[in-house]
Amino acid sequence: MRSVRSALAALLLAGPLAAQAPGDTLALGLDDALAIARGANPAVLRAENELALDAPHARATWLGQVVPQLTVNLLQTGYSGSLQRQATDFFGQPIENPESSWSYYSNTRQGFSLNWRIQGRSFLDARERQQQTSRGRALALASADAALEAEVQGEYWNALEQRQLLEVEEGLLEGRRRDLEAAERRYSLARATRVDVLQAEYALEQQRAEIQSQRSAYEQALLTLRTTLGELDLGAIRPNERDLPVFDPAGLDEDALVSRALGENPQVRSAEAGVDGARIGVSEATQWKWPELSIGYNWGQFSQTREAEALFDVGYDADRMTSSFSVALSVPFFNNYFQNRYSESQARVALQNQQESLKETRLQAEWEVRSQLIQLRNQFETLRLAERSLGIAEEALRLAREEYRIGTRTFEQLQDAVEQEVGSRRQVITSRFSFVDALIALESAVGGSVRPATGG
Repeated sequence: MRSVRSALAALLLAGPLAAQAPGDTLALGLDDALAIARGANPAVLRAENELALDAPHARATWLGQVVPQLTVNLLQTGYSGSLQRQATDFFGQPIENPESSWSYYSNTRQGFSLNWRIQGRSFLDARERQQQTSRGRALALASADAALEAEVQGEYWNALEQRQLLEVEEGLLEGRRRDLEAAERRYSLARATRVDVLQAEYALEQQRAEIQSQRSAYEQALLTLRTTLGELDLGAIRPNERDLPVFDPAGLDEDALVSRALGENPQVRSAEAGVDGARIGVSEATQWKWPELSIGYNWGQFSQTREAEALFDVGYDADRMTSSFSVALSVPFFNNYFQNRYSESQARVALQNQQESLKETRLQAEWEVRSQLIQLRNQFETLRLAERSLGIAEEALRLAREEYRIGTRTFEQLQDAVEQEVGSRRQVITSRFSFVDALIALESAVGGSVRPATGG
């Protein structure tokens, strides 16, 4: 199990990292968040704990179904008594037992036995089934890890998005204060009415309400992120990632991504494992057609006497030694014939259904890759348009404030320009993080990173 304590210690001792957050708040990079989650998230830890069953399962399969089974009896001893009041005569008729008294016996047995049973491919199927189960545990861990990575990334970037939106709202508050000062100055010079001042005050109070609402959204996003990380003692955190993984996706090869998804997507790999398991099931269901070979060997010693003389009699005596060897070959072809045929048919239908499920999963994976790639490219174009719109809105707001100061623009017209600028600023932020969300969805569909080697 990975240790989250060492990861936390490294974070807390990192001076430059911790200095970016106030007080006891832990400044957290995305890689740090992923490391903590992989060491503390319950879903991943449950899947990881299942891997501990691989070694015991392999031993149980080998010793229980592949190699001969060894049974050792180190000591089996007993003491018993019986009373029989009836007996039978020469003709088998019940008569009164002439010796109607208690009889006591003791015995001791020691030895070992080897037994091996094989029918068709039974021992090979048992080994393949065990390996398939181990593969399933590894795939479950890989799926849980991939799902956790996508979830942590999504919640991490969402928290960072909410923080950037909060910074925008806080920055707008200062602009609202300047607008109020400008309105009061123009009112004092009799170049504006009291209505302008009241409208500026109203806009300022509304902006404070927007800040409070956005701060609540940011805190909620942090809470969701901390819960997903799974570390109870993590304390307050603050995402500090600076570079968003934004790049031009025009260079991504759609067919190459689909090919990768068909080999790396966790759902596809699980469906392939399901087909392999169904094939083993068909082999197991056809074992009834094969002869059954049983081989056994027994060796030991047995002593039994009246009273307690043989109780705990563990001494070696060649006269009490017993040994036996047996080989049996049976042909159970007609035993439960119709039920066996039905079970075999069920196994073959299960295999066909698993193959169809694999086909369906492959089609779904291909659709998801192509669909998410379309969405990613669309989000990139949306971001480019939003950035151009922001540049225009910033220049328009700068000119509007100058015109308001000289009296050629009303306060209402100024507020329209302010709303356009802040709306464009918000749109740029949401577009950037929408691109990141689309990127995460595409990578989840592919089953791995699609980012340029030199990019985020």
